[in-house]
Amino acid sequence: MKTYAEALEPDARYQIVMTDDPVDGLRPLSFRDHYDMVADLALPAGAPDVVVRIYARALNALIYGWLDYELMVVAAGQALASLEFALKTRLGADAKKMPGLARRLGYAVQRNILSPPQKSQWGDDHQLLVHIRNEIAHGSEHVYPPNLAAIIFDRCRSLICELNDLPAPNLRQR
Repeated sequence: MKTYAEALEPDARYQIVMTDDPVDGLRPLSFRDHYDMVADLALPAGAPDVVVRIYARALNALIYGWLDYELMVVAAGQALASLEFALKTRLGADAKKMPGLARRLGYAVQRNILSPPQKSQWGDDHQLLVHIRNEIAHGSEHVYPPNLAAIIFDRCRSLICELNDLPAPNLRQR
């Protein structure tokens, strides 16, 4: 835990994180950069209020990751929890009885509420999210850098949008 005097100081690990600014070139990441990245991950209007509230909890944890890099894991876990809650909300009673994110994602695909998982060089994106969620839920020493946390958030946001027939904003590359 940080000392009282250090509590509101940026995590020291941000001193080595750089951004390629179109105007200033390569420079250290600022809190403004971090905040803008988090703000870009917000849900669009139209998602259920309770899902927005839970997802906002995750966004706030991500913002405070500026003060403690380790909070990126907490933020990602909350983003995944908001996706799981959105699935339960959208799928109703059947999904509430199902154990686990994987089964709920599979059920939503089976019912044509979600499109099939995207394949990438890392495999099925639904299974990747399930793996990350389980790793966080059962304890892990891994720490997620901001760009990986942003990818997890973006994928959760895209799936929440699809569940609610909302257009998913594209993640801006910073």
